[in-house]
Amino acid sequence: MSEVLDKIKSRRSIRKYRSDMIPQDKLEKIIEAGTYAATGMGKQSPIILAVTNKELRDQFSEENRKIMGAPVGMDPFYGAPVILVVLANKAVPTHVYDGSLVMGNLMNAAESLGV
Repeated sequence: MSEVLDKIKSRRSIRKYRSDMIPQDKLEKIIEAGTYAATGMGKQSPIILAVTNKELRDQFSEENRKIMGAPVGMDPFYGAPVILVVLANKAVPTHVYDGSLVMGNLMNAAESLGV
């Protein structure tokens, strides 16, 4: 348990990522961790999409930049080669909380794997 708490306490926001792709086995472990997040009423509505195609990833980045109102050329994903998109069913009352818990698991798993 101490190791888990140490990882949670030491995780920080990142503003630049390496351009090399995450090894497939690590990516799968990170996604698996997301699937074990608690959800309200046991609905398990969130799904995780791994966007590894550079062109599609860049399209997501550009649309996100526009929504944020950020300057042209700014990358909201800070150069990350893969993005994980968490979607949850809006019909489930706890969808925002459920998706947030999934994202927490993803970040903690990535940190523990050195990603």
